[in-house]
Amino acid sequence: MVRSIKIGAVLTLVFLANTIYGQFGIGGGPSFMFEFGNPKPFYGLHIVGEKPRNNEVTFYGRLTYLFNQNSKTNLGQLTAFANDQATNPSFVPVDLNQLTSINYFMIDGGTRYYLINGFDEGFSLYGGTNIALIVNSVKHGYQFGDYDESKYTLESGDFTDGREKGTIIRLAVGFTGGVKYTIPAKGTFFFDINPQLTLFGIPSNQNIPSSVYRSVFFNFNIGYRKEIF
Repeated sequence: MVRSIKIGAVLTLVFLANTIYGQFGIGGGPSFMFEFGNPKPFYGLHIVGEKPRNNEVTFYGRLTYLFNQNSKTNLGQLTAFANDQATNPSFVPVDLNQLTSINYFMIDGGTRYYLINGFDEGFSLYGGTNIALIVNSVKHGYQFGDYDESKYTLESGDFTDGREKGTIIRLAVGFTGGVKYTIPAKGTFFFDINPQLTLFGIPSNQNIPSSVYRSVFFNFNIGYRKEIF
């Protein structure tokens, strides 16, 4: 299902680029994203297509891929007890770490409104609203610290050493704001920011908690767009 979503999104963008008559813009560039409450940014790439309704209003669609981010969080300690009463010490603490790896594949689109100049003219400011479908590929689980398993038995409770794979499908809404500069017959350079709010997330594996992602995030894009007539 996830692979079908990704392939369908790419084919749709290619189809639009080749079949929409009149003026059209297609471009791309680097992206980076900050989740609210997570100090580590994500980095990746995006491809964007844009179709003017008129010179001041356009509709855009964008595909963004943000590479894996790995995190390790110490959750405290568990206790391993000696198998033999003669063993000293009779118990030892064992570190419990949470391991998570997550990436982002996003499909977002919406309407942009241009100020000062239009879609294909000089310097402009632009903004608007958007909606995004997000697919997160996730590896999540726990890691136990070292201890002598021949002498001690770990009381691990509900925790299991190892990670599970899964995906989270999310729907988010937000808005976009940016600046661009168009050089006639050359193309457009742009920068924009896209704050997003997750409405809901559906994990494929119930052992993957919603805490592995943040509900609010800010996506930044820098790129070049070529206008096609």
